[in-house]
This record gives sequence, C-alpha cells and structure tokens, in this order.
Amino acid sequence: MPIIDKDHDESLYHQLINHFRARILDGSLPAGSRLPTEVELTKEHDISRGTVRQAMTELVNEGLLERIKGRGTFVRSNIGQQTSSENQRAQKPASKRIGLLLSYLTSDLDVDILRGVEYAAKSRGYQISFAYTEENSEQQTRDIDLLLADGVAGLIIYPLSNIEYDEAIWSLHQENIPFVLVDRYFPKLDCDYVVSDNFNGSYRATEHLIILGHKRIGFGHSAFGNMVTTTVRDRYRGYRQALAEYGLPQDDKLVFERAALVKGAPNPFLKFLDNPQRPDAIVASNDNEAILMMEAAEQLGLRIPDDFALTGFDDMRLAAHTTPPLTTVAQPSYDVGLRAVDVLIRRIQGQKSGTYQIELPTNLVVRASCGAKTHVRGLLKEDTT
Repeated sequence: MPIIDKDHDESLYHQLINHFRARILDGSLPAGSRLPTEVELTKEHDISRGTVRQAMTELVNEGLLERIKGRGTFVRSNIGQQTSSENQRAQKPASKRIGLLLSYLTSDLDVDILRGVEYAAKSRGYQISFAYTEENSEQQTRDIDLLLADGVAGLIIYPLSNIEYDEAIWSLHQENIPFVLVDRYFPKLDCDYVVSDNFNGSYRATEHLIILGHKRIGFGHSAFGNMVTTTVRDRYRGYRQALAEYGLPQDDKLVFERAALVKGAPNPFLKFLDNPQRPDAIVASNDNEAILMMEAAEQLGLRIPDDFALTGFDDMRLAAHTTPPLTTVAQPSYDVGLRAVDVLIRRIQGQKSGTYQIELPTNLVVRASCGAKTHVRGLLKEDTT
C-alpha cells in the first residue's frame, strides 16, 4: 500500500513524517532499524529529495531517528526513555530559521532585500540561513535541498532569470513547503510573492519623458534580462501602455535587446546609438543598462540629455553619481524583504487560505539625465542629492 497520496489534502512532507512516526511508535520499525536512503525514498515514492530530507530532519529533531555518519539513518534505541524535557522539545516547532536564496550578493537590490529579511526575521525571533545561486539552476536546487535538510522552516527565494518554469520551485509548491518569491514571479504558478510594481514604475518613467516633449521613445534591455523575466516584461508593458495612452507610435525599431557582455568586445549599445534614427529618449530596463548606454554615448561623442534623454530603473547607489546623474525608478527592496518575512511566517504558522501576491509601489526619482531641469522645472519632485 503506498504511503504517499498526492491527491490528499495533507502535504507530502507531513504524510512521510506521519507514516514513519507511526511505524516507529507501534514497533513495526524497531529500535536500531536502518531506514532506506534518501535516494531510495525519493525514487520509491516519487517525491523530491528535499521533501525526504526535511521529513527525516523533523524525525531526528523529535528524537525518533538518529543519523550516523557514513552509515545512514536509524531508529533510535532509547525512544521510550526520553525525559519529559525531551518530549517537550519534540512537541515544539522544529526550527526558528528561514532559508534565503539570492542570485548574487553584489547588487544593491540583493543587499537591500537581505537587510530587510534579516531585520524582520530577527524581530520575530527567527534566524537566517543564507545561500546564493549565481543564476545557476543546479546550484539553486542544491541550495534548496541543503537548506531543507538543515531544517529551515521555510524559504524566501529570488528566482532565476529567463525561465518560465522552475522545477525546484514547482516542487516546493506541490509539496506545500512554505516559500515566498521576491523581485520576480512565475505567471503560471499561483504562489506567494512580494515584488516591486514594475509596470507602474516604468509607465511613470515613460510618461515623464512624454510630458517633457519626447515623441520617439525607445526601450533598451539585455538578452540576459529578456521578456520571460517578469521584471523586464512588466517594465516593457508599462512602457508600451504609456505610449498607447498618449497616442505615440509603438515602433519595434526603437526597442533594442543587447547581446551578452563579452570581455574586450565593444559596448553592445554602440550600434543602437550610432544611428541618426536613434530614439530621442530611452527607457532602460534597469540602471546597469542605462549606465552602459551612458558609456556608449560618451564613446560616440553624444551628450545626455541633449542628444537623447535617458531613464533607468532600480535607483542603485551609483545612479546619483553618474554623469549626468540618472533619472530612475526607486524600488523598495528593503521593504520587499520585510514583507516577504511576514508572509512566510504566516505560512510557517499554519495559515493556508489565500495567496499573497504583493506589489509594492515604486518612486520616480528625477535627476538630470532626462532633461527635466532644463526643460520643465517643478514637474515632479527633483532629487537634490
């Protein structure tokens, strides 16, 4: 008789725990019995290795199993002799730790999310176990498995770019393991996430350029951050919506996807900008793309905002110090981390109803690169830093 029923309301993780707990306590798995390996249980029951590890860790924490290095996992020999304090510990939640997976720890965005998560978790009595994936799917899967095996109560995940389906994250959803996505999401996966309002942020940046009098407004992004990634897709949608509402043409020739950066190769935006038909204003998908355009413009002898106006997205710390200072959209990345912890703890504590899909408002920061200070004063609040 199968021990896992994937159609059952109870999560796969809890079904596995309850099965082995019952067999241990009724004596059908006597003291000293060796359990199948994680790989064997994964294949036998068609569930993820992360689920198996998390279930085994819970049973170890309850004092029912013990792991012996180099030998495997065994039923403890002194279960009936547990002290009352041990029994009390077994009845408490297995963990007050949260796993956090970021892509890198080199960007302002990642650092600010980490700061928000760390502050919110500590204020609620939780610790953080941290890993970063370097945008590698195999690394992400390993990190998820390791964090679950280490007994974290739930996960906050910054998903990979350029994919519509992530098997590791879909498995977490299927197995009812608490998790929250940050910064980006998967449109076909109905799960909890906390992101910035990328659509309206880009809409406002584009609208700002339109109000300044620009007619031929382009959009620039990278092949790495393509339209599959929801941050870029939603920013592009906001850009298109603003053009449509103001009756401006949506010319695909004004949309440029740059190639991946190669050491020693020319700036990929040179070709786009070295053209008499270039846009008179450009909405960059993020600040890094905008800074690349600034560098290309300098090589071509073009002046910003005289030859073309420019906006970014993110408000990374460097944006206020470029030449000229970059008009951009500020993301509430710290608040994304705060809210993600709040949602995750609700799930850890047993809340099952509803789905939290939170978009936090962004803020347009007007600096010199858009030309506002020379064309329209007082249109929007200017950054004076």
